[in-house]
Amino acid sequence: MKTIKKTMYLVMLLSVVLFTACSSSDDNNDDGGGNGGNGGNNGTEFFTATVAGSSFEASTDPASLIGATVTTNNGMTIATAQGSTNSGVFINFSIINYDGPGTYTTGDDISNTNGIMYGEISPLGTWSSNGVTSLVGGLQPGEINITSDTDGVLEGTFSFEGYNADNETSKMVTNGSFRAIIE
Repeated sequence: MKTIKKTMYLVMLLSVVLFTACSSSDDNNDDGGGNGGNGGNNGTEFFTATVAGSSFEASTDPASLIGATVTTNNGMTIATAQGSTNSGVFINFSIINYDGPGTYTTGDDISNTNGIMYGEISPLGTWSSNGVTSLVGGLQPGEINITSDTDGVLEGTFSFEGYNADNETSKMVTNGSFRAIIE
């Protein structure tokens, strides 16, 4: 069973890295002029945080490993964003029933479908804040604050306490901030 879990984590991590590595923003990340209708944005993307006291910064060289989406399907709008390093470390989030700029929580209630996660390949593991982790006593809920959603760019801040069910550890993620071109 542990082998299956680890394999699923690895497949998920690699899929996430592949998704962001193939974004349209990779080709022209310096001026925003060639990014398919992103208008006046200047092409500057970032995704940073402090994870358990260490700095996290998503890669922008040789390609931007930062991306965001805002999609509506069957009347439900979902906003996602992610930043990854060249070595596969990532932070991503999903906001279900997204309704524009504002503050969204994670990990505060089993019925809350919003989630945010930190993951790494070596050692393999993910630390999440979602509805399931709300059942673990003593964890602080996460917060995603979308400050801007204009001109094809999603921008904001985040913080959360992520929980890893495999080894029952937690990691504090603080001072998170991002600016990602919506694809």
